[in-house]
Amino acid sequence: MSHINNGRSSQILALRTSITTLQEELDFANGIVAALDRCFDKRETLTGKCKTHGDYQQLRIWTEYSGRVAEKFSRCPHCITEELEAAKSQLRSLQVANLTDKANIPERFAGCSFASYEPVNKSAQHNLGILREYASAWPQMFAAGTSLILSGKPGTGKNHLAVALAKSIIEDHQASVLLTSVMRIIRAVRRTWEKGSEHSEEDVIALYTGMDLLIIDEVGIQYGSESEMIILFDIMNTRYERMLPTVLISNLTPGQISQVISDRLTDRMIEGGGATLVFDWPSYRSTKGAPAV
Repeated sequence: MSHINNGRSSQILALRTSITTLQEELDFANGIVAALDRCFDKRETLTGKCKTHGDYQQLRIWTEYSGRVAEKFSRCPHCITEELEAAKSQLRSLQVANLTDKANIPERFAGCSFASYEPVNKSAQHNLGILREYASAWPQMFAAGTSLILSGKPGTGKNHLAVALAKSIIEDHQASVLLTSVMRIIRAVRRTWEKGSEHSEEDVIALYTGMDLLIIDEVGIQYGSESEMIILFDIMNTRYERMLPTVLISNLTPGQISQVISDRLTDRMIEGGGATLVFDWPSYRSTKGAPAV
């Protein structure tokens, strides 16, 4: 997988360079001469011929020195625009693939989306609508540091909708998202305490506090020492202070979640337009025989 990611990173870098070059070409075609080309002290407008788009207004710039002429002609702006849009589309696809790989989406939930979620009642439909709106308004949610809590019974679709939210934000906004759990965070911290560990505790904390969106599952499971739990809460509080959104998923009730993470942190989670979405209906698995979502 690492060689795939390395190859993709190289492609992303090459595309970004290409996009910069094409944008400069388009600016030139629109009459804007780059600073590096200002040695060309003469200019004129011609009629260019494009095999695809026909006639276009062409800019020629040139300079004369030692009896020689150095010149530069603009290309068809329609051709440049098409190449630029194609490069941007390819870059977007590669960035989405890269971010999706790094999001740690469980294989079981890889096919989950908003469209595939089946709301079994009005409350489920309401929660689906809230999460769709959150994903659509991601730039505003991100700027405000708006967090969410998904609380309720197992098998009611909390993880399905959390994955759908992550995928939507990655695909539409190319934001960095990580899905993890309380247990994974604590295990990652524990590994840094081992002799010869490649990463420090600060490295692990930086990973979780640096993501645009962090989704933490299994909140409320009593696991690890008090010092490890303090680290978990420190991660959540640091994200709050940096105004970075966090989504918590728990099988506990809202009141029980407050007891686990503290009323203070719960209050902070719902600042900036945040909300607690309750999933309090019977398990979808028990009524439909479907796999856990």
